Formats: sequence, structure tokens, C-alpha cells
Amino acid sequence: LPVYERLGDVRMVAITRGKMADILQRRGELDEALRIRREEQLPVYERLGDVRSAAVTRGKIADILQRRGELDAALRVRCEEQLPVYERLGDVRAVAITRGKIADILKARGELDEVLRIRREEELPVYERLGDVRMVAITRGKMADILKRRGELDEALRIRREEELPVYERLGDVHAVAITRGQMADILQMRGELDEALRIRREEELPVYERLGDVRMVAITRGKMADILQMR
Repeated sequence: LPVYERLGDVRMVAITRGKMADILQRRGELDEALRIRREEQLPVYERLGDVRSAAVTRGKIADILQRRGELDAALRVRCEEQLPVYERLGDVRAVAITRGKIADILKARGELDEVLRIRREEELPVYERLGDVRMVAITRGKMADILKRRGELDEALRIRREEELPVYERLGDVHAVAITRGQMADILQMRGELDEALRIRREEELPVYERLGDVRMVAITRGKMADILQMR
């Protein structure tokens, strides 16, 4: 930071301060991260006329507000200050991503019908047109999450099994495959199919995390296995 300040490179000063805010946010120091975004980063991009960087920064402000539980404020930033910029720029991917984040906020507010509509009508079709198979799979998985919360377990399981899992398998993403199988096991457990849920945990999920050395996910999966054994 001092180097860029001595050089008078205001853009790099703003970028560096933004990276400092990223670190503070990771450490949970949300108030200071938010202050940096609002007072030291965003005004620079506005003065430079860099509307894209300003929109990105506003999105990061919304992220912090959401983490602080200020959902209405986060939603206002997304809808009024970030989304219109990407629409004017014609950046269809950024529009879809932002609409997905709007859906995340609505989900936290319990507006599940509207969340599902956004996923189906405003987010998924964009990724399909762009040929972004990973984002298509991720979005379908988020749709399955909503269906599960609404109790539509059969359709949620079908999406996981037929529309999400095969994509990760084709991509060779073993971590995403394991996570998706675990989410299938969650649904089977809710349907009372405990033996199959336990089999998936033991044979298809846990070994992957062990091979990857993901000790956190190993522990989480073993805990879920214990839950099933207790239910039996």
C-alpha cells in the first residue's frame, strides 16, 4: 500500500485497500471491512468513472450487510445499485450472478417461491445459453435445496441424481461429486431410507474426503453417519 500511495496510483491504492477488506472480512472484522469499502475504495472508483469496479465493490458491501443480518439493506444495494449497472453494461453473466445473490437474500427472508422463480426463470436460462455447465449444475442444486425445504423431496432427489451429479462426474470434480452424494443422502434420510443414506455416506462420500485429506468434511460426514445410526 505505501508504494502505491507514494506513486500516486489511486487505482492500485483502492484495489489494495479492497484486498485488505477481504482479509478483515475473513477474520470477521465486518465493521472495518465495510468502512474500507464505503470510504476508501468505492469513492475512488466513482471518481475514476469505473462503473464496473464500483458495482463489484457495492456487491461486496452487500455481502457484508447480509452477513450482519441487514437483509433489507443488502437487497436494496443488489437491486438498486449493482444490478442496473450490469444490465446497462450488457453483462449477462454478471446480471445472472447478481440475481442469484438476490435470491440468496430472499431465501434468508423465507421467500422460497420467489427464490425458486428467480433460479428457474432468470438465472438458469442464462447459464444454459452461455454453455456454463458448472453454473447450470450449481443453480439446479440450489433449486433442489428450495424444493427440499418445501418438502418436495422426490423432485429434489431427482434433480440431484439426474441433473446435478452427472455434470460433476463428467467434469471430474470429485469433491463436488461427494458433496452432491451427501446431499442426496440427506434427502434419503428425510424420506426414512436410512440404510441407503448410510451406505452413501460410508461408501461414496466419506472415502473421497479421506483421500482428499479434508478432515473437516470427514468429521462432518462421520457425524451424519452417527445421526443415522442413532435413528436406527
